[in-house]
Amino acid sequence: MAAIDKTYISDWETFDKIRTWGKSQQFTLKNGEVIKLVNYMYYPDITKEEWEEYEKSYKENNPNGIFELVLWNTPTYVDVWLIRNCPFEEIQERLKEQYGGGWSKEAFTDHNDSDMYEQIKNGTSVYDTYQRNGLGYKAKVSFKRVSGAPIRDKKLWWWIEVVNPKNFWFNGKTNTWHEPEECLPTNTNVCHFTGALTKKRIVNIIKKWDLPAGSEVRFEALYKRYSMHEFIVKVK
Repeated sequence: MAAIDKTYISDWETFDKIRTWGKSQQFTLKNGEVIKLVNYMYYPDITKEEWEEYEKSYKENNPNGIFELVLWNTPTYVDVWLIRNCPFEEIQERLKEQYGGGWSKEAFTDHNDSDMYEQIKNGTSVYDTYQRNGLGYKAKVSFKRVSGAPIRDKKLWWWIEVVNPKNFWFNGKTNTWHEPEECLPTNTNVCHFTGALTKKRIVNIIKKWDLPAGSEVRFEALYKRYSMHEFIVKVK
């Protein structure tokens, strides 16, 4: 998450009321993951005395500055929920700046859509209209390139990534790949596997990932940091 996703608050009363509300909030994503808003907070348990100490220290070193603390740092799937559910105007104004509709009339999103905030609000954004076009178990798989050592070696460490299309990212918790338009948690653009991967097992793994036709997945086997084997697998 980039720094632009951080929300700063400059006074204790506003910080405390939003923080108190947020600590009790949770929601479920369309993939079944339960999200707790408190997990994105920087100072969920800060006291007023601690706030005042931070403020005093800051002003001593920055007499002309404005003291602020980070409330939270939220990814898009949390922002979407906040736009639709957060009752505080201070947060809504911040989200308007991020997703359009605020003073800038520019959206700091992958789609650069100045109406994104309103689209999210009324349920017509790309996050609502996107349809996954995966093939699932109907997928046919071809191996475009095969090289290197035998693949039944249980000591191999595999580096796996979707190389086409390049915008797929991996969710290690659910073992799934997602595009940004799906608005779901991801944490890396690669995934890893240790052990033997036969062609049959590779095919079964890819079918579970439900990738669209034309997708290409690169499997590279490493042993003691050396590349031992590589597959470029195409879904069709």
